[in-house]
Amino acid sequence: MPIGDGEHWVIMGRPESGYSVKVRSAARFKGVPHEWVDRSMRNEKLFQSHAKVQLIPLVFRPDGSSTQDSTPILDELEKAFPTPSFHPEDPALRLLSIVLEEYGDEWVNKLMFHHRWGCAADRKVRSTTLARGMLEGSPLRILSPILARFVVRRMVPRMAFAGANTNNTPLLLESWANLVEDLEAHLSRRPYLFGARPAYGDFGLFGQLDQALLDPTCGAHLRAHGPSVVAWIERMRHPKVEGDFEVFASLEPTLRTIFSREVGPRFLAWGVANERAVAAGAPNTELEMDGRLYYQRTFKYPAVGLARLRKAFAAVSEEKGLRRFLDETRCLDSLEEKGTSPSSH
Repeated sequence: MPIGDGEHWVIMGRPESGYSVKVRSAARFKGVPHEWVDRSMRNEKLFQSHAKVQLIPLVFRPDGSSTQDSTPILDELEKAFPTPSFHPEDPALRLLSIVLEEYGDEWVNKLMFHHRWGCAADRKVRSTTLARGMLEGSPLRILSPILARFVVRRMVPRMAFAGANTNNTPLLLESWANLVEDLEAHLSRRPYLFGARPAYGDFGLFGQLDQALLDPTCGAHLRAHGPSVVAWIERMRHPKVEGDFEVFASLEPTLRTIFSREVGPRFLAWGVANERAVAAGAPNTELEMDGRLYYQRTFKYPAVGLARLRKAFAAVSEEKGLRRFLDETRCLDSLEEKGTSPSSH
């Protein structure tokens, strides 16, 4: 493992982690000299000695320092390896791509998580692969069935933290169906979200949808209803420049549906409600989505992400075409609203 060799980045993650495969895909696209290391009991001491939070990926820079949190990692890679860029030159497309990256990380993760740990077949498959992977190469590997049961007991209660509760189930199922339908319409016409090369938004959505494709329930749905989405997921495992970004006018018709059905009224609406709850010190976040109650635990980190989106929008807020698009898709008010901007952890 070439940690601190002055040349290589090391990504310690798991193939069952959407945020890990997101970073690996970005590193491959950028041509970053890197090595992937599965987190397991064999390297747990190394992980614990560097990790600030119990989350993956843990990424080691060439100088041996480490970092976590996939979105800032992508930003760091963009600075260190500016070509090929994650970002379209068109300021409107750049902003929409940044929004979709956050949407993938924060909202699509809920949809994947709901199915992964809420469906019996999915729980069995994923807990088994996680347990076997963590014990790979260890004398304790014969205990993987016991560890798998422990993983289920740990993860199922966490569903509530992701908003995957009984009340929200109809909304989450509807969001999943909407997303697959809308992405299929969009990606049937192009290899990546913004044309013939991947953008920032591709990586955020890819991480969670790659995981969905691996799981029995969502995987079956994708193969039945989203063949173009499946092809895009497989393409994003080794993304490359195949041509240019498209212009806003050619992308707008099918992007509009994604933003008007999902990004604006659901993801950003929840983000604003969560931000207000953080500011008020409220333990739970509640809001109405399409006439139905949505609620979950309040979390500080999504408010940090919303602040990032507002900062990105402020830099391009005079773009009339973009403002019209965001207004008509119920995104503008959320991105313009002045709120509390918590500091990151």
